[in-house]
Amino acid sequence: MMNDTRNDTLVNRITMNNESKPIVRRHRRRSIIHEFCLNTSTYALPGIARSETLRNRLFWSISFLLFTGIRIYFVIQSIIRYFDYPTTIDVSYDNDSQQYFPAFTFCNIAIFRFDRFIEPFLNYTNFLNLTDTNDTTTISPYQANLVESFMLHKINKDVSLEDYFFSIIINASFMLTQF
Repeated sequence: MMNDTRNDTLVNRITMNNESKPIVRRHRRRSIIHEFCLNTSTYALPGIARSETLRNRLFWSISFLLFTGIRIYFVIQSIIRYFDYPTTIDVSYDNDSQQYFPAFTFCNIAIFRFDRFIEPFLNYTNFLNLTDTNDTTTISPYQANLVESFMLHKINKDVSLEDYFFSIIINASFMLTQF
């Protein structure tokens, strides 16, 4: 300290040197940590940051360490139980030596047999005056739209549709294959 004689007041002169920089950095770090502790949702850290007495700070620190230890204990117990859970895998192989495969398959994507369907269908459409044709080889696009109403008519009259649908498979032969 030096006396300034011009104003008759005591003036403190502070010299700037490298010793003051670590104090500022440490203060900044403490300020950041203090701000984090005040705003975190972690249990007890805001209590530690807000406490003004040593007794309160000690209480919140012990609470934090105690409950952190309890939390770690339960997490470890859960992980241990997960890995100790018994796992059972049953794998069995059953070798059937005989398997039946069809010798020949043919699919023409027909919903029903045309040879058994066309005559009753034409009788239905001609009776209702929807069409006037006797062509039993093809169906026009207009007639194709009437197939659904024909089938509903047959169902409502309680007529079996088995002749149209279930007689598609004429003959099936199987071959025996051994592996």
